[in-house]
Amino acid sequence: MNQAAILHIAKSPMAFPISEDTIRILLQTAKNDVDQVELIVGDPFDWVMENGVFHWVGRKEPYQVMNPIWPTDRFDHFVADVTNPTKRTKYAFLITSGNQRWFYGCRDLIEIKDQEDNEFLFDLFGYFNFPYINEEDMPDAPAWAANTIWYQIFPERFHRSENRMGDFLPWDAPIQGNNNHIFYGGDLEGVREKIPYLRDLGVTGIYFTPIFLSPSAHKYDTEDYFEIDPAFGTKADLKRLVEECHASGIKVMLDGVFNHCGFRHPFFQDVVQHQKASKYWGGFYIEDEDFINFPLDEHNLPKRLDIKPKFRTFAYTPHMPKLNTSHPLIREHLLEVGAYWVREFDIDGWRLDVSNEVSHDFWRAFKQRVRSVKKEVYLVGENWDDSTAWLRSDQFDAVMNYELAFPIWLFFGRSEGVEDRGRRIDAERFVELIHKLLVQYPEPIAKSMFNLVGTHDTIRILSRCGEDINLAKMTYLFIFSFIGSPNIFYGDEIGLSGATVNEARRPMPWGKPYDSSLLVFFKTLISLRNQRPEFQQLQMQWIYAKNQTIVYQKGKLTFCMNLSEDKVSIPLSNDLSIGSYRDLLSLSQVHIEDNLVLNPKQMFVLEKE
Repeated sequence: MNQAAILHIAKSPMAFPISEDTIRILLQTAKNDVDQVELIVGDPFDWVMENGVFHWVGRKEPYQVMNPIWPTDRFDHFVADVTNPTKRTKYAFLITSGNQRWFYGCRDLIEIKDQEDNEFLFDLFGYFNFPYINEEDMPDAPAWAANTIWYQIFPERFHRSENRMGDFLPWDAPIQGNNNHIFYGGDLEGVREKIPYLRDLGVTGIYFTPIFLSPSAHKYDTEDYFEIDPAFGTKADLKRLVEECHASGIKVMLDGVFNHCGFRHPFFQDVVQHQKASKYWGGFYIEDEDFINFPLDEHNLPKRLDIKPKFRTFAYTPHMPKLNTSHPLIREHLLEVGAYWVREFDIDGWRLDVSNEVSHDFWRAFKQRVRSVKKEVYLVGENWDDSTAWLRSDQFDAVMNYELAFPIWLFFGRSEGVEDRGRRIDAERFVELIHKLLVQYPEPIAKSMFNLVGTHDTIRILSRCGEDINLAKMTYLFIFSFIGSPNIFYGDEIGLSGATVNEARRPMPWGKPYDSSLLVFFKTLISLRNQRPEFQQLQMQWIYAKNQTIVYQKGKLTFCMNLSEDKVSIPLSNDLSIGSYRDLLSLSQVHIEDNLVLNPKQMFVLEKE
C-alpha cells in the first residue's frame, strides 16, 4: 500500500458538517491501491459498562464501511456520513489493501499484524476529532442563493435608456483597441427598461460590475464609494431599479472594489497633497514622500504606465492604489460602504473584487457588518484559485468558480485563449478534474457557488469555442446541470462573441439579427433547471467519458454531449438500457436499440419514457 498517499485532515473539506448533527468524512488513498475502508467512530464520552469493565461504544462492530467516490488521476476517495445527536465525534480508519490491514488515526498509520492484540485500535488519543458541530461555524449562505440563475451586466455596455442624450459612441460602433475610456452610454435606467426581457429569459439574479463614481468605463477605479457614477444615473434610479427587480423576482448583487481605490479618491489625493501629514498616509502602502514618480494628465490621472509606482497598487497600475484595510479610517469607511448599500437600497449581495489580496480579518468583519443589516446578503469573492481558506463560513458564501471554468475551457474550448494557452484535454481528464473540484469544495459550499464560463475578465465563451454555437451551448448545459448557481454573461444567450477581453465587453446588440434558437435554448435550460431537481443535485454517475464525448446520469436524467466532428456509438449498460427516451432539450423521442448513437456536436438530456 502506498502509505504516502493516505491523507485525512480534520475540520477541513475532508471533515465538515452537512447538518446540525451529521458530518461528512473523506479519506484519500492512492489510485487503485485500497480494497476497503472502514470507519471506527463514536462520541468520545459515550462509554458503557460490560462485565465490570467500561468500553467505548465506538469499538462495536460492524464498523461503518466508507463508499468510494470521486476518483482522480492519482487518488481514490472514500466517503461516509456520520450522524451523532451529541454533535461530538472521534473517528479513525481501518484500511484494507490485499492481505494487509492498517489503522490510520491522527498520529500514526500502523499496520495491524496481530488481530488478537488490537487494544491500541481504541486508544482515542490517536483518533481524529470533530469536537462539536457549532451552528455558528456551519455554512450560512442565503437559502435563495443555491437556486438563483445569475445574469452578469457590464452597465456601460448593456443598454442605453431610450431618451438619453449625450456625447456617446453610436451603440453599434465597433470595439477598437483598449476601450476603458470610451463610452457608449449604458445606464441603470437602460437596465430597468430591459427588466421584462430578463424576466422573460428567466433569470432570477443580476450581478452588476461596479456602478460607483469612477473615470473609466469599467469603474474598478472607484473615486467615491457612496455615489453612483452620473454616467449611470442617480441613487433614485438604483432604488427604483432594485424595487422593480424585486417585484419581478430578481435579486441584485453589486460589485465592491475594496482591495484598491481610484487615483482620484479623496483619501489618496489628501496623501498626495499633504504626504505624511495626511491622516490617511497609513491607509496606503507608500515607499516615501516622493511617490508620484510619473507625469499626470489634464484629468489628474497618471499619464505614463511604464513606470512602476512607488506605492502598492492593483498589479502595477498607478490608477489603482492599494488600500490598507487594517488602517482604522480605511477599515471603517469600507465596512460602512458595505452596510450602506444594503441598508439604503436593499441590495441582496456583494461580489468582492480581488478578494484574495485582502486580509481574511477584514472579510470576517465585513461579513459581520453587512449581515447585521440584512441576514440574507450573499457574499461572493473574486478568487481564481482554490478558495478553501475563504469558505469556512466566516467570510464568503461562495467565490466566482474559476476552478470549474478552467476544466470547461480546456475540454470544450477550441481557441488559443490566454488562460488555457492552447492546452486541450480529453473526456477522461475532464472527469478527473471535475472530481478533484468536488473533493475540494464540500457540498454545503458547492451548492451556493457562483458558476461561470465567461465574464468581463475573459474572452467570450462563443469565441473560446471557436465560434461554434453547439460547443458554447454544451458549456452552459454542463454548468446548468452542475451543483451551484449558474451565471450567464450578458449577450451569451444571443451569441455575442469576443476573442479578447476588450471585445468581450462590446455593447449588447439590441435589435440586431441573432440566432433565435440560441435564446430558446437558454430559456429551456433555465426552465429545466427550475423544474427538475436533478439539475441541481451533487451526485452524478459517469456512464461514458472517452475522447470528446461525455455521458453522465443524475437521478432519472441522462446528459449526453458529443463535442467531436464524428458520430459516436456508446455501448449500453445497466445505467443506459434499450428503450424509448424523451430528449428534454428538443422534446423529441430518442430510441436506443443496440447502442446510443450521438451525431457530431449533438447533445441530449434524456428521460426514459
